[in-house]
Amino acid sequence: MDQVFVTGGTGFIGRAVVERLLAGGTAVRCLVRSLGRARHLETPGIELVAGDLDDIGPWQRALVGCTAVIHVAGLVAARRRGDFVRVNGDAVGRLADACASLPSPPTLVHVSSLAAAGPTASPHQPRTEDEPVAPISHYGESKRAGEQELIRRAGRLPVTIVRPGFVFGPDDPKFATLCDMIRTLRIHLLMGLRDPALSLMHVDDLAELLIAAADRGERLPPPNTPATGGHGIYNACDDREFPTYGELGRRLGRAYGHGVLVLPLPVAVSLPTSVVIEWFWNLLGQPSIVSLDKFREARARSWAASAAKARLNLGVAPAVTLDERLRETVAGLERRRHRPPPF
Repeated sequence: MDQVFVTGGTGFIGRAVVERLLAGGTAVRCLVRSLGRARHLETPGIELVAGDLDDIGPWQRALVGCTAVIHVAGLVAARRRGDFVRVNGDAVGRLADACASLPSPPTLVHVSSLAAAGPTASPHQPRTEDEPVAPISHYGESKRAGEQELIRRAGRLPVTIVRPGFVFGPDDPKFATLCDMIRTLRIHLLMGLRDPALSLMHVDDLAELLIAAADRGERLPPPNTPATGGHGIYNACDDREFPTYGELGRRLGRAYGHGVLVLPLPVAVSLPTSVVIEWFWNLLGQPSIVSLDKFREARARSWAASAAKARLNLGVAPAVTLDERLRETVAGLERRRHRPPPF
């Protein structure tokens, strides 16, 4: 691929995608809301494009000449359900229309979520791409809405959908907060007494998979074609094991070199706590990652998913073990914590 357009390039996942593309010699165009807040991306090989997904017209010509678009931008938390639908659903359709209108439409790789597919009954039955979907949260429903926007347009441009599980790495502020609690308080909280199995993936492994999907992945079939069992869709996770959320906390504790108290909070405590925290941040005009919507996801039995299709079809699999990735992440966070201030 000579040139790739990336949305969400200033975010946690987007930065990893941009770095890997540049390392492979691919030129990158990044959609950013503010040029001033994207100074760290002003390096050789990157062209910054100011704009947003609500109004694509002013920057649509920047898509010309790109062989692929990797759409990472989206909301993981929102004050209102409508915000989820607008960004994770409607905007995906607008971006697809912009790509399809070009004389030579680029391949569109859309970063969805396992939340769009929904949980499973057991970690012993990991979800595959061809199973019926059943999202249980507003976030998951909005991600599914984005997938449906693409399914309806699949005959007009090449499209691939990638569904990551729980993505982690040292650049994720949410994961850094979780690690800080384990490092300082040695406590790991479980919401609602349930301890779901997780599908985890390090951000660098996800970036590799997204680029492989753009280069050689399956594409969604045109509408009204016979059912093809998840054709054009890939789960993205390390399916060699599915640790529970509690076990994740214990493993992070070991990465820090100490034990961790996994503290289950009963529904009578965790549910109102989630509501109050969400209300507080909404009052300040900010979305909260701790919310009733995330409480719904935390109450699922299992988020286990199979990544066999990505391994076989794309030849992509996590580079090292999960514990090695957790140790790398903790080491990265510690280096940043001890880094002297710029001035």
